[in-house]
Amino acid sequence: MPETRTVRLLRTLLATHLDWHGSRLDFLARFILAVLQVRSVNLARLAPVLSSRAKPSSNYIRLQRFMRSFTMDQSDIARTVGDLLPAQQPWVLTLDRTNWKLGRAEINLLVLGVAYRGLAIPLLWTALPKAGNSNTKERIALMERFFATFPGQPVAFLLADREFVGRDWLAYLLQRELPFRLRLKANVNLTSTKGSYPLLREFQTLAVGGSRVLRQPRRLWGQKVFLSAKRLETNEWLLIVSESFSRQAIEEYAQRWTIETLFAALKSHGFHLEETHLTKPERLERLFALLTLATLWALHTGVWAHEQQPIRQKKHSSALSSASFATDSTSFSASSPCRPVSLPNCSASSVSCSMGDRSTSNMT
Repeated sequence: MPETRTVRLLRTLLATHLDWHGSRLDFLARFILAVLQVRSVNLARLAPVLSSRAKPSSNYIRLQRFMRSFTMDQSDIARTVGDLLPAQQPWVLTLDRTNWKLGRAEINLLVLGVAYRGLAIPLLWTALPKAGNSNTKERIALMERFFATFPGQPVAFLLADREFVGRDWLAYLLQRELPFRLRLKANVNLTSTKGSYPLLREFQTLAVGGSRVLRQPRRLWGQKVFLSAKRLETNEWLLIVSESFSRQAIEEYAQRWTIETLFAALKSHGFHLEETHLTKPERLERLFALLTLATLWALHTGVWAHEQQPIRQKKHSSALSSASFATDSTSFSASSPCRPVSLPNCSASSVSCSMGDRSTSNMT
């Protein structure tokens, strides 16, 4: 398909979701197709393929200008993602960080995504002005942006690993009545009328490979919550806290892997995000917005291609592999018709999870 037609088709799709000026939409379409082609966010590598009608040096200046000065509302990008998800279905949200170092600069992005067909699609994000973990204030600010952008959107639960725990954070989630499945550290203490005691005491008889769900709530950081545990084959503990009783809490938590898959697709297995020389927070957030749309387009065209000719899957992979959409579907991005497709949700059972295959399960 000729370049101009491909750009025109993608620009038409983007225009149905983004109220941007035509020249901005044209740039956006060209950027998405370019980054899918070269699989890099390095501006010097993007410039030669951004537009054949301009010199690479002119394209490079255009890329620099966009990253430096274009004002973009993240909520517009988030709503574009939401528009292409099944309507009225509860979302599985994932919260995590991705970070790397560029010279002396610490790049640290806090990302909220929605799990979808084995991949987390970014919804909202913030470039943290520091290295290391996020704090409760930063997480709450991100979640409040979500609630403002998607008022009334049903949420199945929020997934996050051991970094995203703590007294104030847990209280916030409960106050917001947001369901969650969070992983706890093994050194956490619970409280009872008799005082404090180690959480692991509740599961001390659990054999390697076994799992257990406590039917009755326990008190953690002053809040009544429900606990599940699995003793992994490595003898490590997978400890999950949830706001309500769920027999499938551990299986539900397995979907957190979708955001790890996203980061792999954005970085070493796909778009090589670490190759950017951008370090200023606002420019990083702008670039991440463009990559979000590129990921969405790769997923969109990958599903279309799968509908035309089913993509062969490796053993134990999900029905529609997320990583392949972020990378392999680049071969379809320039030739697939730009048409809406119906994209069903990814089921928990289709998400791969390296927690061990054999387990015994019981509830207390």
